[in-house]
Amino acid sequence: MTRWLLGVLLGAAVVHLAAVAALPRLVMRAAMSRMQQAPVNAFAQAPLATEKARGIVRPSPDLAYSILVFDVNQRALAVSVPLTPPYTSLSGFALNTDNFFAINDLTAEGSEISVVVVGPNTPRDGLAGARVIESPSDRGILLVRRVVPSTAALAEIDAVRRRASAELR
Repeated sequence: MTRWLLGVLLGAAVVHLAAVAALPRLVMRAAMSRMQQAPVNAFAQAPLATEKARGIVRPSPDLAYSILVFDVNQRALAVSVPLTPPYTSLSGFALNTDNFFAINDLTAEGSEISVVVVGPNTPRDGLAGARVIESPSDRGILLVRRVVPSTAALAEIDAVRRRASAELR
């Protein structure tokens, strides 16, 4: 009886650890596959959230989202995100769903957020002087959030957010 109980507990522990290790990657792959219409390493502009919107987990109706699926396996990705008041942020999410960086308008060092994203396999040539962000995975998602204080402000914010760029180096 004791061996049987130990076997069951050991099996449960193995299943639990496997689920904890695999589930975040499955969730991120599913999120990335839902964004198949957007090209890799280019921003896609999401419409403002409504009560039916679920493209982004727990979306906020007063935020304008821009999403970029990145792949930096071969080359670094230079990203430039112009700021809009009252708030703009850029966050990176690795394949296991970990948030590996976040920069907002207070820490942007200028009128835009400007970074170079690299992964574990990205060549590092020619990156001197750049604000380099190291992703724990070569693929992942970048998410830009912008506060939209009013419906009247949306057109101007949308025009600025469409100037965000990503370029392989």
